[in-house]
Amino acid sequence: MEQLPLVSIIIPVYNGADYVAEAIDSALNQTYKNIEIIVVNDGSNDNGKTEKIVLSYGEKIRYFSKENGGVSSALNIGIANMKGEYFSWLSHDDMYLPSKIEEQIDALLGTDNLSLALCDIQQINKDGKIIKKAKAKKHLKTGNNEWNFVLNDILKHGSFNGCALLIPKKAFDDSGYFDETLRYSQDVFMWIKIFLNKYNVVYVHNIGVSSRVHSRQLTQTGRALFHSDSAKMSEYIIPKLIEQKYAREFLYSYALHNAVLNNKKVVKNCLIKSKTQKTLSFGQKAKIKLASFYGSLRPIVRKIYYKLFRKIKTT
Repeated sequence: MEQLPLVSIIIPVYNGADYVAEAIDSALNQTYKNIEIIVVNDGSNDNGKTEKIVLSYGEKIRYFSKENGGVSSALNIGIANMKGEYFSWLSHDDMYLPSKIEEQIDALLGTDNLSLALCDIQQINKDGKIIKKAKAKKHLKTGNNEWNFVLNDILKHGSFNGCALLIPKKAFDDSGYFDETLRYSQDVFMWIKIFLNKYNVVYVHNIGVSSRVHSRQLTQTGRALFHSDSAKMSEYIIPKLIEQKYAREFLYSYALHNAVLNNKKVVKNCLIKSKTQKTLSFGQKAKIKLASFYGSLRPIVRKIYYKLFRKIKTT
């Protein structure tokens, strides 16, 4: 056991009395035993309910409490205090399957410390019932995937679920911690920064996480924060993409994906930068503009989809 790396499972929680015990139990039940569990209470205001549940685990966990500052600040507290070589994020309303950490450590053994591990996820509802089974990430191959391929994939198709990753602590030393000014998109921004530092991904084609979907995740406030965060992130991301050997491919993927998501400011910034740098072709610009039209209709389509097929009412 002493030869195996210590993994720090970090659980940020805010008013999580309904689910945090399930999350902690799933971490304690890992088949990989060389772990520490860090719970960071991000200023819960539920009359001590969350804290009481967490403290009932005693020495099985390490507990930190702080004023409310958002999930990024809670994760950063965990990272700053972790003793492990690897970081694993567990949202307080999600759960790990028992072999999650073991399978990811096995996949990383023999690789250098410039690799992350990624597993599959399944979605569950508020009662823990599976509502969407995991699908293979067709754009990734099982095993090692080079940083440039992974970065383009995330720019083109969107972020990985952060709880599905196992990340060496060195990645945060190289790339910085989570941006605490972002309240919605801190995860994808963190992954992009890591991949820009040329970290590869080892894809484990097994389900490791049950990710809970509930109505509080699908609000107008969330969408507004998402658009605001995306615009801010683009100020850092676009110049970095332009510097890369694969600048045209990266910038096109980034602009097209944000057009579909109706991130108008991001798309505008991409097109302006492309004009000065002569990065995108005429055909690529035309496809981006067409995607922007679809993006303007997407919120309506998404709302209908969740209401009819997931039985979740959005606000």
